[in-house]
Amino acid sequence: MAFASPPSQSATRAPVSGKTRYTDYPMAMSVLTTIFFMWGFLTVLNDILIPHLKSVFELNYARAMLVQFTFFGAYFLMSLPAGRLVAALGYKKGIVAGLAIAAVGAFGFWPAATLHSYAAFLAALFVLATGITVLQVAANPYVALLGPERTSSSRLTLAQAMNSLGTTLGPWFGGLLILSAVTATTIPTDVRKAPETVQLVQMLNTGEPKQVADALRHAPADRLVAALNDAAATALDRVPADAVASAVAPLSSAQLAGVLDKLPGDALLATLSVQSPQQLAALPIDHLAGALDKLTASRLDDAQATRLRALRASLLPETQQQLQSWRQKQAELVQVPYVGLGVVLLLLAAGVWLFNLPALAETTEQADPTHHTLMDALRHSHVFFGVLAIFFYVGAEVSIGSFLVNYLSLPDVGHMSEQEASHYVSMYWGGAMIGRLAGSALLVWFNPRKLLALFAAIAGLLVLTTMLTHGQLAMASVIAIGLFNSIMFPTIFSLGIERMGPLTGKASSLLIMAIVGGALLPLAQGFLADHFGIQHAFVLPMLCYGYIVFYGLRGSLVRDAAVPAVIPENA
Repeated sequence: MAFASPPSQSATRAPVSGKTRYTDYPMAMSVLTTIFFMWGFLTVLNDILIPHLKSVFELNYARAMLVQFTFFGAYFLMSLPAGRLVAALGYKKGIVAGLAIAAVGAFGFWPAATLHSYAAFLAALFVLATGITVLQVAANPYVALLGPERTSSSRLTLAQAMNSLGTTLGPWFGGLLILSAVTATTIPTDVRKAPETVQLVQMLNTGEPKQVADALRHAPADRLVAALNDAAATALDRVPADAVASAVAPLSSAQLAGVLDKLPGDALLATLSVQSPQQLAALPIDHLAGALDKLTASRLDDAQATRLRALRASLLPETQQQLQSWRQKQAELVQVPYVGLGVVLLLLAAGVWLFNLPALAETTEQADPTHHTLMDALRHSHVFFGVLAIFFYVGAEVSIGSFLVNYLSLPDVGHMSEQEASHYVSMYWGGAMIGRLAGSALLVWFNPRKLLALFAAIAGLLVLTTMLTHGQLAMASVIAIGLFNSIMFPTIFSLGIERMGPLTGKASSLLIMAIVGGALLPLAQGFLADHFGIQHAFVLPMLCYGYIVFYGLRGSLVRDAAVPAVIPENA
């Protein structure tokens, strides 16, 4: 049974109804929004996978960003084959093929976890991303063409709002099922509020380094643990590492485990180094693993790196075995969620196959008698500048999302666990959803080019605030960027394929290929973070938003003659 029937006139001829209607195919539009939701959900799970696999395989930031490099690198490598696939199959069968390929990639997480292989995880991600690339090539232009050109930006923004709903729910889902919380330290209220504890907290926050060191050495163990948990995140930064290590060394294993994540990197390394192999073995394995992961990701000088290697070598064989077993169990946490997602993708593929979507064949390469090339599309300046805009936008958005968990976990920003930080990642993507719902209305009435430039300028200022501030303001600014990211991708995409006629597919493939920015820029930001710190590394996305301001004001203008649409003989 058909759920959507095409209008009597070609969509590319702007029928009379198209002048007043928002979309000529409301049911098809509804089906497509479900597809947008799923690929948003799958893509944002990378933001949860990065800190998880970073811990499981003890990676530094640059190596952890290979997750995004692999995932978004598939867009660059596979967008042209995806474009040819969609040209051969049409929009509907192309969407079904994309869903099926993504399902195969999701199923690949089971053997990757069993093998405990980072390379196998990356291979499964590549297949998953290949499927999503096919979906992007088919679904983005398809939604833009489901009605009059005047509302194409608004229509694609509305569909992308469902994509943002997926990116909002994904971190919550991933944080719940993938990021396992380290055992929390419970401190009795009477100890936490005791006058001695309050006084010690004040000393940690405001005292001179020598006074703080003396106070730490003479504090009772329970007061010391409570004070270290309540003190400001940067309280110990000015205290010599060896002084901190000697103060916490007498703590019991359980007490020491409760303060390891509060110690700066140099103090943490000094503290673990003075513990005997037996004392290290007595620490809860999740806390020990977390401490070693923190040190692996820290910027260590040569002497500290040598000290860390010696520390690892001193671990008892049974401790090393426990660490390996713990990491294996952590790797296996991704199996059930991704297999479940694979099943959902196959069900969606079956549903789309049974749904009668309009063909819109006049805007595909099947209707192009001259067989244009990619260079023919790229010669249009608004397509060329649009490819760069997509590259920089996706790079900025993915870089920010990829670093959110680790950024919010910083002692001088959010000072929270990774699982707690994953909830704020949902807020970041939730802002994009709210912005897209509002933006789909704004784009009906306001010039999309000017609105794009305004949103990019505000996002750039928020990134600058993120770089220059700490605490609640830094948290609020980085999360608010998601709100202003909202309309960028759909607006850039619809402006990039504007008036391209049968070259729409070629322009679409080029724009999807540019999503490789999500592979390269996070990797570059990971390199900056390893060398200059996470906060300073945000200079990269700030520069990206500067380019998008240019694209909105100048680069998106159509300077070339429009490509004539192919009119079907029976129109």
